Amino acid sequence: MAGQKLSPRQKMIGMMYLVLTALLALNVSKEIINAFVTINDSLEVTIGNLSGKNTQAYAAFDKQMQTDAAKTKPFYDKAKVVKKQCDDLYAFVATLKDTLVRVTDAIPAGTQTTPLNQMKKQDDYDEPTRIMCGDKQDGRGFKASELKSRIESFKKSVINTLDVGDRAKFTKRLDELFNTNDPPKTEDGKKSWEMANFYHNPVVATVALLSKIQTDVKNAESEIVTHLLSAISAADFKFDTLAPKVIAPSSYVIEGQEYSADIFVAAMSSTSNPEISVGGSQLQVNGGVGTYKVRASGVGEKKYAGIIKVKDPSDPNKLLELKFENSYIVAKPSASVSADKMNVIYIGVPNPLTVSVPGVPDEKVKAIPTGFTMSPDPKAGRGHFLAEAKGQPGEGKVVVMADFNGKSMQMGDFRFRLKRIPDPVAKVGGKKDGNIPKSALAAQQGIIPTMEGFDFELYPKVLSFKMSRYGKGRDPVEKSNEGGGALTSDMKSIIEQARAGDKILFEYIKVSMPDGTTRTVNSIPLTVQ
Repeated sequence: MAGQKLSPRQKMIGMMYLVLTALLALNVSKEIINAFVTINDSLEVTIGNLSGKNTQAYAAFDKQMQTDAAKTKPFYDKAKVVKKQCDDLYAFVATLKDTLVRVTDAIPAGTQTTPLNQMKKQDDYDEPTRIMCGDKQDGRGFKASELKSRIESFKKSVINTLDVGDRAKFTKRLDELFNTNDPPKTEDGKKSWEMANFYHNPVVATVALLSKIQTDVKNAESEIVTHLLSAISAADFKFDTLAPKVIAPSSYVIEGQEYSADIFVAAMSSTSNPEISVGGSQLQVNGGVGTYKVRASGVGEKKYAGIIKVKDPSDPNKLLELKFENSYIVAKPSASVSADKMNVIYIGVPNPLTVSVPGVPDEKVKAIPTGFTMSPDPKAGRGHFLAEAKGQPGEGKVVVMADFNGKSMQMGDFRFRLKRIPDPVAKVGGKKDGNIPKSALAAQQGIIPTMEGFDFELYPKVLSFKMSRYGKGRDPVEKSNEGGGALTSDMKSIIEQARAGDKILFEYIKVSMPDGTTRTVNSIPLTVQ
């Protein structure tokens, strides 16, 4: 057909078809956008699972260090280096994802980025392309090139950390996970790795691809660290003790959640899986580890037991039976909100609050206040807030929500009384009444309001007061200070002229409070000695 002579009309139709195809290629459907969001969410879950698995591996390393540090340390040191290299690459990709979302949706610096499913410009590809590939035809020299360089450096560093005998195996594996070669065949003008992966892709697709890279980083870390852990005893496989182990991410679960535990033999052969059963039901075993899962129901302690059958090291034809038992706690959904100072929230001042849900990380706990506002306490860290109430006394509450695998669950609501800050107690020379030596009184600078029995650090300010002196056979003398709480020169002169037995009265003391109110506080009757 290409060799046929086309009429002008046919040429025009062909040209229109090409234009329409180009327009369709630019119009990313909502279904595709949603698919990328779903893929990214799944990758985030996988990252969490791999992080938990890696945490268990490092915990096993710590225990091996306690048992036999001399044998474990060479492998432990390598594992720490691998962890550092993985953490660095993972953090760089995380920053890149944050930048893409922030720039695309014009989110101000210092504020939290929007979740991918709530982005305004999910189908935008101009900003991701500009950030990752710039305006060059090969896309090199921008963030995608920096990412490629970091990946290649990461692979070399990790391989150099391993023993020579392990390098070939993991070089091949890392090349499978992180292929940074340019495409062998140029398609749509994309002749570089940068262009093939990041050019003209909507932001959701770019973020999803970066999440996949993070997943690969965690997966590589898991495989290498697990290999290093198993290598500790590879050279001396002979052992004289077999101990069943049950490891659960948490022995405390909320009703309705799934309880999960890994059950395995502490000393095992990588080529021979044990048989593991719980309550008579056989578990699926992979790599020597069987995973027991059961839906948590009913509040209280839940016990379970089982048997591990493994080949006897001294007689492969004989099976050793190792019994084990374990338990976990099922609890009703619960949360804790405590006022760090008192069991009330005082109006006009920051009130420290601590919000927590047992068994749930602080970052997955959300507090929703009513009747007052709450903001994170930067000094105290996660889970700590500053609550501030305004207006009249009354009642407020905090509703606590927790995120369980992407599902939000209400853990309870907590009510607080909103109270007025108590009046301060005015004192002169540390006294609010009674006798005072003339010399001590003359040495004072003024009235000091104190918050007796109040845990908050508040510093009310005296606005004005009146001082009077009454003496036997003497006319009363009065002086006022309308500009603060200091003793004026006239007042000090009156005090200097006082005699033993004279009464000095400080009254009409007005104080400015941190909540914006002005209050008249206690009078201070003193007798000169």
